[in-house]
Amino acid sequence: MKRTMTMMLAALLALLTSAAQAEDVATRLAARMAKLFPKEKVTDVTPAPIPGLYEVLVGASLFYVSADGRYVVHGDLIDLDAHVNVSDQRRSEARKQVFESMDSKGFIEFPSKTKETKKTLYVFTDIDCAYCRKMHAEVGQLNSAGIAVRYLAFPRTGIKGPSFDKAVAVWCAANRQEALTQSKLGLPVDSPKCDNPVAKEYELGNGMGVTGTPSVYTDQGKHIGGYVPAEELIKMVEDGKI
Repeated sequence: MKRTMTMMLAALLALLTSAAQAEDVATRLAARMAKLFPKEKVTDVTPAPIPGLYEVLVGASLFYVSADGRYVVHGDLIDLDAHVNVSDQRRSEARKQVFESMDSKGFIEFPSKTKETKKTLYVFTDIDCAYCRKMHAEVGQLNSAGIAVRYLAFPRTGIKGPSFDKAVAVWCAANRQEALTQSKLGLPVDSPKCDNPVAKEYELGNGMGVTGTPSVYTDQGKHIGGYVPAEELIKMVEDGKI
């Protein structure tokens, strides 16, 4: 009996030591990544499926970092046995958390026109991009089918230039929905400058890996891709594919 208790205590001590060491590694890696990305928040550090590596989430960006903090891998981790992209799952979780943390001041919404909202899409958009305009022309169809669209700014000229200025003008307008529609029709929007989230949303898009517009995500953080015709999006929602 005494020997059994000794073995149990030794095992418990080993577990506690291991947990403390893991916590220490996580703290060190978080501090190291914070120095590399001073404008972003390190949101999570957990052991990766591969021994010796840790998953580090910086905003919605996923990195794999060696325990000593020397090596960083930025790419996809595939589980060949389960046929699952592990990295994509983690990115979706991170995006979902980001979207859930946003309030109505962080996007321009075209709400569902039905009693129940079946799906909410988050769309990084540029005022001038042709496919963004094409998608916006079909937003009414999506809304009528119970799909809400929440726009985030991603000006293709970056945080300077005409696309950025147009996005700011839309945000600062008295009626943002009308201003966005007007701007996407190629009409000028004249509004006084104001505090706005355009630059912040552009950086958020960069962190999520947005490289073109429109870039469409579900409220569960799944990346659908670029422009998809309204009829197809509606069918995907109805079939439970997104």
